[in-house]
Amino acid sequence: MDSKEPLKKVLIVDDEEDMIWSLQKSLNNENLQVDITIASSGEDALKVLAVKPIDLVVTDIKMPGISGIDLLMRIRNRYPNTGVVVMTAFPSPEHKNEALAHGSLHYLEKPFDINELRRVIKEALAHDDLFKGTVSGIELSDIIQINCLSKSSTTLRVKTSSGREGRVYFNSGAIIHAECGSLAPEEAFYDILTFKGGMIECISTKALPKRTIEKDTEALLLEGMARLDELKAIEQDKKALGTPKVEMKVQNTDQDGDNKNEEEIMNGLKNLLAEFTNLPGVNTACLVGRDGFLLDSIAIAGTDSEMIGAIASSGFGASESMGNQLQKGGLTMTMIEYEQGPVMLAPIGREAFLVVVADKEANLGMIRLKIKKHAGEIEKTASI
Repeated sequence: MDSKEPLKKVLIVDDEEDMIWSLQKSLNNENLQVDITIASSGEDALKVLAVKPIDLVVTDIKMPGISGIDLLMRIRNRYPNTGVVVMTAFPSPEHKNEALAHGSLHYLEKPFDINELRRVIKEALAHDDLFKGTVSGIELSDIIQINCLSKSSTTLRVKTSSGREGRVYFNSGAIIHAECGSLAPEEAFYDILTFKGGMIECISTKALPKRTIEKDTEALLLEGMARLDELKAIEQDKKALGTPKVEMKVQNTDQDGDNKNEEEIMNGLKNLLAEFTNLPGVNTACLVGRDGFLLDSIAIAGTDSEMIGAIASSGFGASESMGNQLQKGGLTMTMIEYEQGPVMLAPIGREAFLVVVADKEANLGMIRLKIKKHAGEIEKTASI
């Protein structure tokens, strides 16, 4: 008899076929072995959940019909033992706040490293009773207010990277108790508000402690925010006093201004092209004019980017001509597969195109997502 534990079941929900195909193909490895099911809509996901027990759902937010947030809320109500991880290519504070408020274990911004998703899934499956996320890009006070407004009965466990830890207990949205070291409950709450960064866990608690904080929740938050503002002001004063004065000579000439602008543009393009070469398996990213001249590139040592640009312009032009002859409309992206990996071409505005050279192990879905996300930004930065 096989003594191994059954594989955990993960449902991936996304209306982009490239994404679900890519994740289904590359998610499993020796460190994460799961049973993967896919669904292309929130409606399909609910059908799967109705007939098959699922341990974790990984869902996109922006989908036709039932959105990822709506799906998250329905899962929390109907399948409380099923965890949910939310991902999106259109991040916003509102989406992040809403996802965390309704119990999302994590909030991932596309495109992401597949290893990061593996880590998130592994942590979520290892702690079935926790709704886990990172306090990043959002104030802890915002999360506390979200729990108050959503009338949650839960426990927030907050731990900083330096090891400090505290808990805030909610009953129907009211803050009833807090723990942080040996501090009294109300003082513990104020101290927790000063935590900077770290991890936050929303723990589903069956038995809440007795109420020790009698102050009205609104008054408690006002006092806490006032103390936090005072602390920030003190820190800013200390920083200002400790900053040495540096005298700088500035030559205000048109030539210097032009050089600075050109340098800023080049640095901006480098950073955007680095978004592609930072992906595992991608070794070269070039921005090429339609005349074949290289505009900018990031490539591994020994790669002739100018030659790539000149050769790729022919392939790009041929792909566009084929689309025109077949009346398929404008070219959005083309890929040429070779034994050692693909080359992907995508138009950037009317005057240039992007070339991405990858190894055969590269995640094609992630490359496509990067192109969709950054094409407009590259065009704007390069002013082409």
